[in-house]
Amino acid sequence: MKGFSAALYCVAVCSWITAGVPAKAYAQHVWHVPSPDHGQTFAYGSEQNRVWITRGSDRHLALLLNFTNDPYVDRNNPREYDSFTFNFPDVSLGTDGHTYYYRTSSGRLLPVAAKEPDVLGGDEIKLLNSSCLVIKSPHGYLTLTLVVQDHPFPTDSE
Repeated sequence: MKGFSAALYCVAVCSWITAGVPAKAYAQHVWHVPSPDHGQTFAYGSEQNRVWITRGSDRHLALLLNFTNDPYVDRNNPREYDSFTFNFPDVSLGTDGHTYYYRTSSGRLLPVAAKEPDVLGGDEIKLLNSSCLVIKSPHGYLTLTLVVQDHPFPTDSE
């Protein structure tokens, strides 16, 4: 009887593990939210800084993005700067005035970013851990996409 109980326990634990892992892995959804804006910057440059802002009467999320050619400045290539604004009209400020949401085609609201107090007493907009920004810049042609999930992105500590 002990052998049967141990085998039953082992089957139950293995079933729980295999049932739990796929449920966690496959119950997650990902949405890609592209910016309709594009830009052309240096083929060889680097991002200098980025600032998330609220734009328009619909209070949508936008990104101010600055590039420089600093790493490649020499006698033949003087220092230059490029500034861009990339709008994300599908991500707008919620009624709470604190969180930005993306509405899926099924009507579900997914949190993307939130306002947080900064050191100077103002508000700074930061992406939540369920969102990330993808910047593609082949040969300096910029396209930006927000990747939004219904779960947090994994971190190094996980």
